[in-house]
Amino acid sequence: MVRAPVCVALVSVLCFTVTYAQHHYNEHRTSQVIWCTKSMEEQYKCLNLTVAIERDRALFDEAFLNLTCFKAYSADECIHHIDREKAHITSLDAGDVFTAGRYNSLIPIMQEKLEGGFQEYQSVAVIKKGALSDVTSLHGLRNKRACFPWVGSLAGWIVPIHTLQKEGGMEVVDCNNQVKTAANYFNRSCAVYSLTDKYNPIGDNSDKLCTLCTGKIPGGRCSSADPYFGYEGAFRCLLEAGDVAFLRHSTVGEMLQTPEFKNLSPDSFELLCRDGRRVPINDYRQCNWGQVPADAIVTSSARSFSDRKQYQLFLKRISELYSDGLRETTPNNQGGAGFTNYEQNKFNNEQGRSNAYDQFGNQYDPSNAYSRNQNPYDRFDNSNFRNERLDSSFSSDGNTPDRNNGSILYEKFRIFDSKRYGKTNLLFQDSSRALTLIPEDDQSFTKYLQSSINYIYGIRECPIPAMTLCVTSEQELEKCIKMRTALKAQILKPELICKKMHSHINCMQFIQSGKADIAVFDAGDVYTGGLNYDLIPFMSEVYNLGEPYYYVVAVAKEEDPDTELTYLKGKNTCHTGINTAAGWTYPMALFISNGWIRPYGCDSVRAAAEYFTKSCVPGAISSEYNTGVPYDSMCDLCHGTSYRYCRRDASEDYYGHTGAFRCLVEGGGHVAFMKHTTVMESTGGKRKEWWARNALNDDFELLCTDGTRAEIQEYKRCNLGKVKANAVVTRGGVNYNETQLNAYINLLTYAQQLYGRKDVDAFSFSMFSSPIGHYDLIFQDATRQLQVIPRNKRTYDSYLGSDYMRARRITDCYAGASQVALSIGLLISSAIAIML
Repeated sequence: MVRAPVCVALVSVLCFTVTYAQHHYNEHRTSQVIWCTKSMEEQYKCLNLTVAIERDRALFDEAFLNLTCFKAYSADECIHHIDREKAHITSLDAGDVFTAGRYNSLIPIMQEKLEGGFQEYQSVAVIKKGALSDVTSLHGLRNKRACFPWVGSLAGWIVPIHTLQKEGGMEVVDCNNQVKTAANYFNRSCAVYSLTDKYNPIGDNSDKLCTLCTGKIPGGRCSSADPYFGYEGAFRCLLEAGDVAFLRHSTVGEMLQTPEFKNLSPDSFELLCRDGRRVPINDYRQCNWGQVPADAIVTSSARSFSDRKQYQLFLKRISELYSDGLRETTPNNQGGAGFTNYEQNKFNNEQGRSNAYDQFGNQYDPSNAYSRNQNPYDRFDNSNFRNERLDSSFSSDGNTPDRNNGSILYEKFRIFDSKRYGKTNLLFQDSSRALTLIPEDDQSFTKYLQSSINYIYGIRECPIPAMTLCVTSEQELEKCIKMRTALKAQILKPELICKKMHSHINCMQFIQSGKADIAVFDAGDVYTGGLNYDLIPFMSEVYNLGEPYYYVVAVAKEEDPDTELTYLKGKNTCHTGINTAAGWTYPMALFISNGWIRPYGCDSVRAAAEYFTKSCVPGAISSEYNTGVPYDSMCDLCHGTSYRYCRRDASEDYYGHTGAFRCLVEGGGHVAFMKHTTVMESTGGKRKEWWARNALNDDFELLCTDGTRAEIQEYKRCNLGKVKANAVVTRGGVNYNETQLNAYINLLTYAQQLYGRKDVDAFSFSMFSSPIGHYDLIFQDATRQLQVIPRNKRTYDSYLGSDYMRARRITDCYAGASQVALSIGLLISSAIAIML
């Protein structure tokens, strides 16, 4: 008898636990979905959908969600709103699904299904019947006027451009800019978005692909507001201005059903096949340029699986209730089993309103987001009037709500019909008939696109497959690998390959032999590479002067007044490296030419060793850079350990401009030679390293050539000379390849546009910044941009200028030796020829 109450109590506790768990689950179940619309017309249709859903709420059961319509102005804007969780879902073209997934981590959860259960469109080229009689192959489309839906659309841009690149003779003009390639091939055309930042990142696109567009200026032309935007816009462009339009196979049929074009016949158009044939519009399965997936509904991958599942159920119920397509039943027929669309919605027969917007009048601004509880009619105090407006939004023409008998005739809302809104394909494609769920394991842009992704990557192929950057230290190699990853994330071509060699001389040899392609050199190495290895500079760094120069300065501590530039005998000196412009060539040329130190002919290493007590001149004891007698005192102040000691690369702590300054701060130097920006970059808390922590600008002064001193900021009047900035070099001479050179320029230009910023975090990459503890890796940290060197300056001597060439002859016994040897050889050959 006692057990019975105990059992009852246990059952009660268990039931309570299950009930609480169910309640707890329901509390966390999503109750709202925000749909991002891409135009005013789409916003109107979305708002109509919210009214229909509210009216038929009982038919949704567990699938019901409060629908909010959030207005944006383009697919790209919606993608960013969903990425930032300001919206939840939107419908996208397959090309935009790639962009959303690749760069914003959006995923497809539903896909539209066409008549017959197909989930693919055919990409077709449509022309007016009898037109383009001179076009017998795809090559004949060169210099024709083309109409594209928008740049980035899969069927209307990517597939045609890819096909023409492979079969139509379209040359790749810019590996990283499809618009330039297309503009070079076609005549005046209309391709919306061809001048936006996304497809014109460096701002040098021609407006050739916008000249056929007819939107109002400013803001409307060649944008989503242009009359020629979208597949319907490209069709209109073909009728009014173009020679060929790249469309989906369904576009012509859709447009001929609209009031604007209902008088046109399908026989007025024909398809242009890839082999040059012409066929009727309906033969698209035998005459198309490629197959692409139907549009998809996307959401953020950050949304939980339960939220995504709820969105799917909601969208599935919408497609069942508000379309004429066959409803796919679920095993348990959730909410609405046994009901026809007519019965479920209490809809009357289809009679469209002539005005898409009159249900809302002019009483609200649809550019704002509305939810079910934020209806535009809430502004009216009279609730009866509000309800009347809600009901009348779906009444048939001429029918008004009869409040006396309670009988209201409703018009059927159709999600796959947009004619009443003045445009086609709003929210969903008008040619669609149903929505199908995408399983969780297939919710990625790659699985959604399947083989179509080959078109997207195909138009990004480059005739120059790779560019190998040569570096000289482990630290630079690490940065190069990060740079490669960053460029690959943006699908920039050619592909960057990183190669580490043990010295700059070694890099020069590898570039000349074709085992590497580019390197970033100091002016001194530009000289050596050009003189001995036929390397040419093609891009230069630009610092704070706005031109590819910097000032060479001598810096001393403010607390050391005894150090002056005109008499440094017995002092400790810090240099950027042997044969570098700022740290060696210019200072030593100044000292020798002014008679301040004994020249020993042109042996500047011996001259320095005899004059200074201790120094750090990275590379001074390396046989690659100092072919004379090595002097150990030239490396006494250097800080590198083991094999890194006095190396002429970033593995030596005191190498380079910042390294020379560090040698002055902590290494016992009295004077350091560097570029004019170094002190300002390293003091006042700008560097986090312990050696620079307490350094201030005022702690250091410039040494002037007249024996006086100046503030750090007075480098323009107190300097040792003006020298060319570091430059990017590649092969010249007999191995010169202009196609390769242009591809390298192109890649670095796009790279700096995307990664040239200074303010970076732990998750970002910057070309012109180095990680804490390192400096000037590959590029100088002071670099603000890379500038293309004019063609007439792309030799080492014309780039460096006469001042540098004179300074080099003073400090280097072998300066111009290769040219002298060549001249002697030519003279001997000429003499022999004359004698014969």
